[in-house]
Amino acid sequence: MEKAAYEQELVKLAQEGKLQELLVLAKKLVEDYPSWHIAWHYLAVAYGLQNDHERAISYFIKVLELKPHSVKALYGLSVSFHALKMYEEAVSCLLKHKELHGSEFKILFGLGVNYTELNMLAEAIDSFTEALTIDPTNEEVLFCLADCYRMQEKYEKAIELYEQSLRCNPTNILVLHNTAVSYKYMNNNEKAIEFYLKVLAIEPTFFRSLRNLAEIYIEIQHVDLAKPLIQKALEIQANSVEIKELAQKVQM
Repeated sequence: MEKAAYEQELVKLAQEGKLQELLVLAKKLVEDYPSWHIAWHYLAVAYGLQNDHERAISYFIKVLELKPHSVKALYGLSVSFHALKMYEEAVSCLLKHKELHGSEFKILFGLGVNYTELNMLAEAIDSFTEALTIDPTNEEVLFCLADCYRMQEKYEKAIELYEQSLRCNPTNILVLHNTAVSYKYMNNNEKAIEFYLKVLAIEPTFFRSLRNLAEIYIEIQHVDLAKPLIQKALEIQANSVEIKELAQKVQM
């Protein structure tokens, strides 16, 4: 079989998620063609898909030794580095990819995610904002960008972006929850309650919304509304110190 046919088979196995077959074939090919970067690449991919990221990294590095400007290897490295919480290394790979290949959506999104993990919020905002120039209605990017503004305590801007994300997907409970959180930080209990109730209408056992809504009801002296929320939260996390403290406040 020619290399081109082998490459097609490697791609097919990876796309179909046949990881063991991919691993066996890739191992055979790196033995038969030790200087063929594509064989090493798919060996790295096979290990990465099996969450063996340390080994995946070693093989992606081998690819870069054979083909120093392989953008596919750089992206694969960034994914494995991120999985191992090596965020600075992931950023380095993504920046090199961007330098070589320009501003692709997945690279900008990856940069935003890793910058956020490093608490480099200004850089994350720049990356997510640039990603939106490519896909303006991507709900995940809108959510991540909103979260960055929320972490910067720019709640009005965060809410504006959460609402854009909700126009793409009105039932995303994480977006609804964080919208409620932002309204609470703005001391707008009425809107916070509205959004926590939207979360619980979709997912009645969403613990953080149960807890936070109970706290608001206690604060505005609606203990009768807080008690069933606290009871449900206790059923979910009986050992939660926060919920036990709320229960004591309302004499449960």
